[in-house]
Amino acid sequence: MDRQTAEQLQRARAGDVEAFAYVATAFRDQLVAWARPFTSDAEDAAQEALLVAYAKLGELREPEAFAGWLRALVCSAAIRQARRRRPDAVEAVEAPAEELPDAVENHELQQAVQGAVRELTPALAAVIEAHYMRGEKLEEIAQSLGLPLGTVKRRLFEAREKLRSKLAGHWTGGGDDEWRG
Repeated sequence: MDRQTAEQLQRARAGDVEAFAYVATAFRDQLVAWARPFTSDAEDAAQEALLVAYAKLGELREPEAFAGWLRALVCSAAIRQARRRRPDAVEAVEAPAEELPDAVENHELQQAVQGAVRELTPALAAVIEAHYMRGEKLEEIAQSLGLPLGTVKRRLFEAREKLRSKLAGHWTGGGDDEWRG
């Protein structure tokens, strides 16, 4: 982030609406590019992410991580939009009769996982989605979010722990190895 954008971000954190508009304009094209892989309505996802960013700007602890935080917000917004447009129950309904119990069980597990991920903070959800849903390596995630590798590892660990506790009743997999990346 250039010096002027960083200064405007500081002013925006102090409540200056015009400064936030400057920052939003500076990141607008990047936001749309980040959202595009997840949804056809990248512009809407970018707008939604900016609204969330403005509302939660005071919660940002590390201003130098703003770009990564904003990316996590836009990715979460784009994924939410994609989910709203896709009927989730189609898989289970279209399964052959003999596969229906397994399909329903798998669908319920999938719904539970998706719900648990949605309950994570945007920062944690972005790391989980990038690593497990898109198959990105930790180094790639760190680079794309503009974060140190250690921060990504910590967030992944924290997200796994939260998901593990939320999904304890649903998980029938082969132990902790399934969660390791």
